[in-house]
Formats: sequence, structure tokens, C-alpha cells
Amino acid sequence: MRGRRRLLAGALLTTLVISAGQLAGPKLKQIGIDDGIRAGDARLLGWVVVVALGVHLATVVAGYFQASLLNRIGQDAIHDLRLRLFDHLQAQSLDYYEREQPGQIISRILNDMDAINELLTSTVTALLADVVVLVGTSVILFRYHTGLALAIHFLIPLMFLLGWAFRTRVHATFMRARQTIAAVTARLHESVAGMRVIQGFAREHRSCEEFGQLLQEDRDANMAGATVFATLSPGVELINALGICIVFWYGGLLILRGELAIGVAVAFILYLNHLFDPVRRLSEMFATVQRAVIALERVFEVLDRKPTVTNAPGAVSIPPLRDGVEFRGVCFSYDGAREILRDVSFRAGFGETVALVGPTGAGKSTILKLLARFYDPQAGEILLDGRDLRSVTLESLRRQIGFVPQEPFLFAGSLRDNIRYGRPDAPDAEVERAARLAQAHDFIAALPEGYDTDVHERGVRLSGGQRQLIAFARALLVNPRILILDEATSSVDPFTEKRIQDALRVLLRDRIAFVIAHRLSTVVHADQILVVQDGGIAARGRHEELLYSCSLYRALYERRFQDTAEEEAVVA
Repeated sequence: MRGRRRLLAGALLTTLVISAGQLAGPKLKQIGIDDGIRAGDARLLGWVVVVALGVHLATVVAGYFQASLLNRIGQDAIHDLRLRLFDHLQAQSLDYYEREQPGQIISRILNDMDAINELLTSTVTALLADVVVLVGTSVILFRYHTGLALAIHFLIPLMFLLGWAFRTRVHATFMRARQTIAAVTARLHESVAGMRVIQGFAREHRSCEEFGQLLQEDRDANMAGATVFATLSPGVELINALGICIVFWYGGLLILRGELAIGVAVAFILYLNHLFDPVRRLSEMFATVQRAVIALERVFEVLDRKPTVTNAPGAVSIPPLRDGVEFRGVCFSYDGAREILRDVSFRAGFGETVALVGPTGAGKSTILKLLARFYDPQAGEILLDGRDLRSVTLESLRRQIGFVPQEPFLFAGSLRDNIRYGRPDAPDAEVERAARLAQAHDFIAALPEGYDTDVHERGVRLSGGQRQLIAFARALLVNPRILILDEATSSVDPFTEKRIQDALRVLLRDRIAFVIAHRLSTVVHADQILVVQDGGIAARGRHEELLYSCSLYRALYERRFQDTAEEEAVVA
């Protein structure tokens, strides 16, 4: 709420006006009955009606401004909190996203924020209003008749005790409800993203059953919360009815004795609702507060999380790479238990192409993740031009890296915007040049809208090979000093790959390329091939050398790198 004190003060002022109007209503009725009707004073009765209408009008106007102010406060606060949460998520390290489900994160940004918004837009001022009405009503009742007021106030602690007794159960049920709706959101996101796989394996019916089970769990969690309040509400109503009975019985006796005026008795009954309604609402408000508290716990659980990879104190921006990259005794583990890389050491000079080959799970992709500093090694160091990666800023490091993954991600929007994602200000001519170098221009130009074609989220309108070519163009446009190709040509045909390789030979003269590939044509021309086995470098050299000196490389070549007759013709 910081920075919105004026809006909040206005909302609280309107709340006080509304509360004052509620307190004035029964008092005006009491005056109208005792001093107007019973006393036969028509003029006074008329003035009471006029004042009552004025009070009602003021309450309506105050209610309008209160609703407007509260909506503004709530929406602004939630906007800022959502933006703060999203900004914090951008700074989280890759390990967070590899562990958390996207749907769970989305649920915290959307569903949990709704519960917080309810607290900000209604509960805060409602709490003040109810406290004002409760205190004001108590003062008025004691001024009317101390004995009758004491008899009524004896019931108020019972209501609070009843609400307090349900506190633990309410927290548990609402926490379960937050978790189940997050699970529903996560499964929904997963199902939409994986619909091609679901339909490809004819799993639609099973997917629907699993989603139905999650919906049932969410329904059961919400029903449990409703049951808690279904138990609480009758107790509150019973206490309220008991209070009315006390007023009728004890107040009736006082009227019969002439110790209490009829108008005062009527006002007493009307004020009774003002006395118990706030207590009832405070009990109901407890549910809103609990939902918001649980939502805040989940939101701040994210906000309190510190990224595992951050800029070190005194980190500096690194100038453009000129010398090379070096790994010195690098060791790494994702979970702290199983070591993925052990004593990895190698050097890649400027202008070289380094290919990483090895069995699945050997650690090839992990080496490149460490180079981009998505993770930090537990031991050893990675140097750029002799400078430890941990001593430079993340932004200056990653601006020198172009990354083409095996499964490229395209954002909803035009092909042009996707290509210049890393350089939003790049002119159209450079976008087209990058597309030509990546062999993507021809298929883009053949589309009805060309570079303005909307690919939709994840590029679902394009083939896998076309998406990879767009990712290639995107990486080339930023003119990186380090180019990382992780199975980047696995989805393109050998002829297109040959054209990309020819273009890369020219481009790679002024940069370092790290390549993970299973095709011979991708690694045969590499300046250095690193054979990765069991988290270490088993051998290194050029293609011809390793065929004779490394049995593992030779076995990989014979099993997976052996070109088809078509590829041999292309490479030749």
C-alpha cells in the first residue's frame, strides 16, 4: 500500500461517513417515534424524515467514492505486486525453472493475486467500518440503558470464541484449496502445451480423466472450506437470535415498568443488528484474511527466494571476447550428490569451432550451460580472456553469446520480431541478412505475409526445421562472439545443413563456436573435438586423429556419425 496514502485516506474517510450514517439511522427513528409521533410534533417528524433522507444520500455518495477508491487502490497494488513478482522471476536462475512447474508459477501470479486483491479492495476498509460501527453502537446502547446493554454485550465474546475455534481448520482448508487450484492450472498449461503428444498417442480420454481427478480434488478442498463456514454460520445466527430474544424479554419488561420508551426499544433492536452484523462479518472476514494470508505466503515464498547465480559484488562488464575460453578443473553437480562433470579442462581459441561428442548423459549440454553461466561450478573456474566468469556481469556475458537449442522456442508474434528478439532495434535489412545466412529467407518469403507472419506461441505454425532456422537467424543477428549450437541442425535436411555449414565457415572466423551434434557433417570440420564420457574429457583432437586414437569416438562414429549415402554426397 506504500505510495497510496492519499487514496487510502480518502477511502477511510468515506468509510467513516458510511459508518456514521449507519449509526445515525436507528437514532433518528427513535427521535421520530418518541419526540415526533408520540409527542404529536409533526414538524419535528418532518425534519427527522428530511435529515434521514440527507444521511441516506450522503451514505450513497460516500459508498460510490469508496468503491471507486478501493478499486483503484486494489488494482494499482496488485498491478505493482504482479510486476514485482514477474521481475523477480526474470532474475531467477535456470535451476528454479527446471524444478518448478510453469502452471504452478502462473497460479501464483494470477490465482493467488486475486485473493490478495479481495483483501485490499474490501477487507481493510470493511474492518475499519465494522470496528467503528461496533464501538459506536456499544457506546449508544450503554447511553440508552446500561443493564440491557450489558445483557447483550455478554454474547459478543461467544461469537469471537466461535470464530477463533475454527481458525486452525480454516487455514488448513484454504491452504489445500490454494494448492489444488495451482495443480489444476499446472495440468491445464501442460495439457495445452503437450496437445500434439496427447493426440499423437490417443491419450485424450486418459488426459481428461486425470484432469477430472484434479478438478475433483479442487472441488473437495473448496467444499471442505464451505463446510467449515456452514458449521460456523448457524452458531453465529443462534447467538444473534439469542440477543434479539433478550431485547424482547428484558426490554419488554422495562417498557411495562415504564423504565424504557418504545422508541428506545425499537432503536435498541435496530442497533442490535449493527452490533451483531459487524461481529458476523468479522467472522466471515476471517476467511478472506486467511485466503489472502495463504496467497501472500505463496507469493512471498517466490519473492524471498534468492537466485543461485547472481552478479558478484564488484562484477564488471566484460569487453568483446578477443582471446578465447578456458575451462580449468571444472566440477559440477546439479543436486550436490551425483557429480555430472569431473575435472573438465580445455581451451578454445578465438575463431575456433569446438565440437562436443559423447554418449547421452555424458555432460555435454551441462558444459555449455556452465559457459552461459546458467549454473556455477562447485570447483574449478571458467575463463573468458583470462577473466573468471563469476567476476563479470551476467548481462555483459550473455550479450556475447548466441544460443541455438535443439528445441527452439518462438514467441507469439511476427517472424521479424522473433528474429530480432535479441536486438529489438535491428533494421529490417539486417534481419533479412541474418535470415539469408540461416537459410530461412526463402521459406519466409514464400509465406503470404512474409516476415510479418504471426507464428503464434511456440511457433506452432512452422515445422520443426523452420523453427530451428528462425532460431539460427535470431542467434546470428546479435552478432555473438560465442555461438552455441546444441543439436541446432538436427531438424533440417542434409542439403540445408550443408548450406548452413558453408555460411558458418565464413561467420565463425570472428567468433568461437561450440557444437553438440550427432551428425558427422556437423563435427568433421571442427578445429577441436572433445569426447565427453562420464563427466570428463576422455579424448580431444580432430576427426581424423580421433578415429585412430580414441576407441569411444570410433565406436560413436560407427554407430551414430556414419553418414547415409545421401549425406556423404552432400558433405563431399
